Amino acid sequence: MLQTRTISDTDTDGGGKNSSDGWDGLPMPRRLVAIAAVSFGVAVLVIDGSIANVALPTLARELNVTEAAVTNVITLYQLVMVMGLLPFAKLGDGIGHRRLYQTGQVIFCLASALCYFVDSFAMLLILRVGQALGASMALAVSVAVLRRIYPRAALGSGLGFNSVVIATAAAIAPTLGGFIVADLPWQLVFVAAAPFAVFSLLLGRSLPESPRQPAGNVRGDIISALWSAVTVAMLIGGVQISTHAGDLFYGLAIIAAGVVSSALLIRRERGRQRPIVPVDIMRSRRSD
Repeated sequence: MLQTRTISDTDTDGGGKNSSDGWDGLPMPRRLVAIAAVSFGVAVLVIDGSIANVALPTLARELNVTEAAVTNVITLYQLVMVMGLLPFAKLGDGIGHRRLYQTGQVIFCLASALCYFVDSFAMLLILRVGQALGASMALAVSVAVLRRIYPRAALGSGLGFNSVVIATAAAIAPTLGGFIVADLPWQLVFVAAAPFAVFSLLLGRSLPESPRQPAGNVRGDIISALWSAVTVAMLIGGVQISTHAGDLFYGLAIIAAGVVSSALLIRRERGRQRPIVPVDIMRSRRSD
C-alpha cells in the first residue's frame, strides 16, 4: 500500500514548500527582499573585480612599484577567487549555501575595511587575497542561492535580471574607480564595494536555505578540493609567468603540468559518486 507523509515544518525552508523536491521559490514579499540581497551581493563581486583596473597607474606611483608588478593586484585576486570556486561550492553543499554566501561577505567586508589602512604593496596583496577568498565563497554558491529564490516558471526572468545587475555594476565600476582616484584617497578603491556587501548581509535573513549533504561526504572531498585548486593555480599561474614574468619556457612547463594534472583529476572524479569536478553533468546520458 502506498503511504503518504504530511509535510511538516521541518520539511520546509521558510518558504512553505518541500525543500527536497517540491521547492518552488520564496513567497512574496520575502522574495523581493531576497532578490535585493543577492543583487547587492552580485554587485560586490563585479565592482571589486574590475574597479582596481583604472587605479593601477596610481597604485604603482603611490606604492613605488613597477607597472608590471602592480598588475598582481588584479591577477592575484582573480587567481585566488578562481582557485576557490570548486572547493567552496562543495563546502557549501555541506554547510549550507546561505551560510557560506554570507560568511564570504563577512570576510570580504573585513578585508576591505583593512584596505583603508594599507601603506605597503605587500600588505595590499595580502588583503586582496582575503577579499578574493570572501568573493570566491559568495560566487561559488550565488547561482544555487538564486535558483531557490524564484519559482521554476520565473527562473529565466530571474537569471535575466541578475545579468542586468552584473552589466550595470560592470558599467559603474570604472567611473566609480576614476572618481575615487581623482578626488579621494586611493585606498577607497578597495573599500568602495564593501557597503554593497553590508546591505546584502542586512537583507540576508530573507535568503533561502538549501538541503545539506552529510558531513562525511564533504570531508571525503578534501583531496579533490585541494587538487583542483592547485591545478587552477598551475594553469593560470603558468600563463601569468609566460606573459608577464618573461620566462616563456618555465611558464609553458607549468601550464603543461597543469594540463596533466587536469586530466588526472578528471579521471579520478569519474569514479566518484559525488565528484567535485562536475564530470557527471558533462557525461552524455543518451542511450543509442
